[in-house]
Amino acid sequence: MTTPNKRLIIIDGMPGSGKTTCASTVAELLTARGVASRCILELEENHPLFIRGYEFTSLADEDQAELFTTQLEAVFRRFVEERLGSSDEVTVIESVLFQDAISCAHHMGLPLPKLVMLTTSLQEILAALNPVLIYFYQLDVEAQWRFICSVRGNEWGPVSLHTDEDFREAAALWGGSQAFVRSVVDVWDIPKLVIENKDHRWAEYTERVGRFVEEQTVKVY
Repeated sequence: MTTPNKRLIIIDGMPGSGKTTCASTVAELLTARGVASRCILELEENHPLFIRGYEFTSLADEDQAELFTTQLEAVFRRFVEERLGSSDEVTVIESVLFQDAISCAHHMGLPLPKLVMLTTSLQEILAALNPVLIYFYQLDVEAQWRFICSVRGNEWGPVSLHTDEDFREAAALWGGSQAFVRSVVDVWDIPKLVIENKDHRWAEYTERVGRFVEEQTVKVY
């Protein structure tokens, strides 16, 4: 069951693809229009969609996979309940659904049937918030990692990429998870804007994002 006066704008994609900048831009657009909104960035303290109190080492392990799945579904349900009860008309959320949940589960070996079931479950949980999606798809994954490191340095967070082999391994890992996510994005029956980011044409992307947000929020209000 959806709630007509609510909208969730999901902004997702690989690390370094421009999600944080995009989320901040969308939040500014909504504020300028007088739309009550809440923007939740990936690095926000006490993020409502991260599992806390558990350490997972391999989701190929059946017990860990079950715990991860149930805990993740629980935090998503709590998030939806809190957002439905808030005064905000629009919630903007960066990164967590695909990069930090689905892609990481893929990397940690969650078996494909369970990964598909988890993805479907999270989509169903979020449906009450009338989700729309802005997704940055990287056409050349290795080139994206090299670009990120040229901007952020070769070591940031859990990432340490220095050699050509490091970049090839990162491309293989994220290429696989991105291919899975793209297959999910393509069949998810919600309004979506997919930006195939190769040349970093940010002026063009910002214009497209602005038009998309305008269209999708006007329909709700």
